[in-house]
Amino acid sequence: MQTFVDSLFHGFFQFSTTFAAVKRIARAGFYSIFLLVVGALGAQPIVDPFSEGLALEKEFEVEAALEQFELVLKSNPDHTAALTKASRMLSNIGGKLPKTELTRKHELLKQARDYAQKSISIDPNDAESRLAHIISLGLLSEIASNPKEKVIDARLIHNEAKKILEIDPAFAEAYFVLGKWQYELSRLNWLELMACKLFFGGFPEPISLEASLAYFDKAATIKPNSILFLYGQASALHELGKNQVAIDTLNRALSLPLAEPDDALRRERCSTLLREILQ
Repeated sequence: MQTFVDSLFHGFFQFSTTFAAVKRIARAGFYSIFLLVVGALGAQPIVDPFSEGLALEKEFEVEAALEQFELVLKSNPDHTAALTKASRMLSNIGGKLPKTELTRKHELLKQARDYAQKSISIDPNDAESRLAHIISLGLLSEIASNPKEKVIDARLIHNEAKKILEIDPAFAEAYFVLGKWQYELSRLNWLELMACKLFFGGFPEPISLEASLAYFDKAATIKPNSILFLYGQASALHELGKNQVAIDTLNRALSLPLAEPDDALRRERCSTLLREILQ
């Protein structure tokens, strides 16, 4: 059981602290110049906390972005976009904390879950808030000590991903979540599967590596240049014994430029899997 839930979202949403530091310096310099120009014109800058939060998020300034989104929520507690963004920032901060800081980690992730749930309650058809909910649930599952709680979270994750696809059939991340869900369940031993069936009362859908690959294929079709999605495809292909296709998929992933901070880590995983297949 632990194999499934503990790896469901590992490495899915992390930020590069080194990259962020460089960006922070650049941003600080630009903002100082901006203030000088505005001051010279005799005007006061108009600061929109939500827009500032979005700008900080793009530069991977997670904690600073969270401050801005929570500033929005102080004046407008029902701002769904700010609730969703604050949830994502909290998940990133809490997800990076080591288990030696378990109390703080749990506190941040619960707040991330609560923000996402509130956003969903205000706008049930917001796919982004449901993705934020999935992320918080996945990270909470990693630190849950109760196996039944892990299984309940896993089922909620599945249901949320399905709901996202009802809202937006082209939401690639939801297909990836379902592919990962299938992939991890299909690799459980029979005792773990029996435990899941006992808690689930039956799975929401048939479990197989073929289903996992189909979901990963769909995600990669929508976003063909995602190193993460290609890695998912290659992992399932390798488990199915389709090693040559897996090798081709990994080589394609390795040829892509880094588009996100996590892509460096994902590229390393692609290289590791490729070496494993070639051995």
